[in-house]
Amino acid sequence: MTFAIFDIETRVDKHLLNRAFFAHEGLGHEEAYQRFREQLGLRGGDFFPLTLHVPISIAVGNAGEDHVLRSVESLALSDYSEEQLVREFWKRAEHFRGCLVSFNGRRFDLPVLELGALRHGLSAPTYFNDADSARSRYASERHLDLFDFLTNFGAIGLRGGMDLLLKMIGMPGKTELNGAQVQEYYEAGRLDEIHRYCRTDVIQTYFLFLRVELLRGRIEQAAYRAACDASAHFLKELAAAPAEAGEAQQR
Repeated sequence: MTFAIFDIETRVDKHLLNRAFFAHEGLGHEEAYQRFREQLGLRGGDFFPLTLHVPISIAVGNAGEDHVLRSVESLALSDYSEEQLVREFWKRAEHFRGCLVSFNGRRFDLPVLELGALRHGLSAPTYFNDADSARSRYASERHLDLFDFLTNFGAIGLRGGMDLLLKMIGMPGKTELNGAQVQEYYEAGRLDEIHRYCRTDVIQTYFLFLRVELLRGRIEQAAYRAACDASAHFLKELAAAPAEAGEAQQR
């Protein structure tokens, strides 16, 4: 089986937010965004609803049956638009017969991409209709959500999240850019940095995936070490903590 490790970065659709929640108040889009953000804060949160998220970057890491990472790419760079980005993901997903790998993809990435398909009028019949598609919660042969697996499908908490897990296995963890800053980077026109950040998340997710595959006995120690060594050159793209990254490839 082959594997596609994926991650997305998103922006908040301020225009839609204003139309949906403040339609008759005469607010500008930025004013509506800030007011909604204040309302979230009063409720003890700061995360905007999934319905308002628009994918602006998608990165995919391709690994073979030997679990070696072959490539890491940002989608739709040569013909970039938000619609084309979502369109290319679904075109690939519909024809992919391996296993998608994500971290919290079942709760965030895939639902946002599903809404993106709805927004742009796309069709993905295999994904939505096959009983064993990546959309099926327990079909781990088609979609392995590492967050789902490590929390026993939500039975336990995971304080510290992905950053903690990455540092636990010797990876650098989150860089100077994090998901909460993506909106700011997008509005400053720093899309290339967002693409790079998304790729580094995929690279680190891949090494966490390898450790999980070892944990659940899908690969043996020798195969695990061989995959780590053969894929170690991707670590140079990580933005921080080269010493820790070097430690990871030795484990």
